[in-house]
Amino acid sequence: MYPRVFAVDLHDVDGDRFQDSRQAGFSWYVLTTTLLVSLSVISIGWSFGVVNISKSIICQISPLGPGNTHSGEFPNRIPFSNSAWTIAVGILAVGGFLGALVSGAISDSIGRRNALVVNNGLCLAGSVLMGTATTAVHFTLGRFVIGIACGVASGVANTYVGEIAPLKWHGFYGSFFQLSIVIGLLFGQLAAMHATGGTGWRIVVAFPGVFSLIQIALLPLRVESPRYLLKAHHINEARHALLTLRRGYDVAAEWQESLLSLDVVDINASNVRYHSDQWSATAAAASAVPANDQADATALDKNDSKMTMKTKGHKTADDNVAASSLTFAENMPVERATHVSGVWQTLCGRTRDDLRHLMACCIVLMVLQQLSGISAILFSDSGVVRDILDPFSPLSAPWTCVVVCGTSLPAIFLCLACVDRLGRRALLLGSLGGMSVCCVLISAGLFYGPNSMVMAAVFLCYFAFNMGAGIVPWFIISEVIPSYSLSAATTLCCSLYWVMSIAIGLMVPLIENIVPQWLFVIFGCFTLAGFLLVMLFVPETMNCPITEV
Repeated sequence: MYPRVFAVDLHDVDGDRFQDSRQAGFSWYVLTTTLLVSLSVISIGWSFGVVNISKSIICQISPLGPGNTHSGEFPNRIPFSNSAWTIAVGILAVGGFLGALVSGAISDSIGRRNALVVNNGLCLAGSVLMGTATTAVHFTLGRFVIGIACGVASGVANTYVGEIAPLKWHGFYGSFFQLSIVIGLLFGQLAAMHATGGTGWRIVVAFPGVFSLIQIALLPLRVESPRYLLKAHHINEARHALLTLRRGYDVAAEWQESLLSLDVVDINASNVRYHSDQWSATAAAASAVPANDQADATALDKNDSKMTMKTKGHKTADDNVAASSLTFAENMPVERATHVSGVWQTLCGRTRDDLRHLMACCIVLMVLQQLSGISAILFSDSGVVRDILDPFSPLSAPWTCVVVCGTSLPAIFLCLACVDRLGRRALLLGSLGGMSVCCVLISAGLFYGPNSMVMAAVFLCYFAFNMGAGIVPWFIISEVIPSYSLSAATTLCCSLYWVMSIAIGLMVPLIENIVPQWLFVIFGCFTLAGFLLVMLFVPETMNCPITEV
């Protein structure tokens, strides 16, 4: 039984009458916060989708000639060579890699919410650069800047939502990441297809700046992640944030689990070592409180130099309370009481818990998103859709890519409904298994025909992808990795995702030129291997506290 933790200065809570916050249901506050954060993710999909179709609208593949008119100071089209356009498109992923690489450090230094606010300033700058571009270099620089913003958002948005979402609804809120990417892809492509003349394309490529302005204005009104605030030793703020997110619930057990997810170190003089003994019972902390203040409350001094918690209803120190409680000793400086593990320490197993197996699972799931061949399906400039349909109509491939994105929305909504009922493993296995079958059908169609079978398999493949393999990897990281290594894990996984995006963008055209029919045989092998790895190694995390994974 967990000890009760109260904060009577914020809420007068009777813990015997209120339900455990770990069983918290739907919350409008968490939903609106998630939707607000999702605007950063929509910008990722929009930035990818808008150049998927608008090449002929944005660029003039020749020096400016007499036929190119100008609107004020901005040309209707920008002169690009083929190689310069390829660089401009691909540099978004390079920026994404660099942004993901620093996302963990930024979110740990200034907080998840504040990192998103600052990052939206970067996204706004990139949007302005693209919208006002007059040369190829100018446009490419804007793509690079907005790519960095996309990389930071890919790491921080997942961490923030994962840390504020209730346990029973974690999968539901986590699934908004992929939903936002698909919405951004869909509407970015539609907007690009309708920017048919003049400088209308400038509004389209700069539109993510509108999302950024909304978030800059509204995100500061949302609470910071309680787990980040605990890591930063802002105990009062963490308590207030948790009570705001779980209004009407008893937060005692969730508070204790948040503390347990921290990496505690014992400080002896100038040496730092990991605490290897059993953590002290909360009752021991309560004994340090003056006798005239024995009400059920949390006592904190003004400078947060120590934290003590009073308890109610616990049994004795022999119970499991001792293993689930945390105390900062009076002689232990709070500023040095917790330790944030870096990427190298986590990969080498130099953390309180050996996380290497869980890290490997997260990395494999994240990389599989690119190795499954989705990029070869979606992007019409170099993809199986273009190869099949372009001979019949130049507009068929772009419209088919739009329809593929649109028909994937039912899959995501179905996943939203099932992810917290069927579990993560079931969705991953069904998704990867279905994609393997679809890759076989696409390959058979490319070898023997007909093209209609290939197109049907393409639709089914993307549908299966959005039923699990495209959704679960983004939020499962925060379900299996404790707070002390979460930023490091997110940084590594998101960075590898962007690296694989670059690698696939370079390798797919080469394979298509050499052995085009075998492309989806390769992707099918990767998805089949992913299916087996999930079956053997990936744990189920549905409704499972991180301390029990």
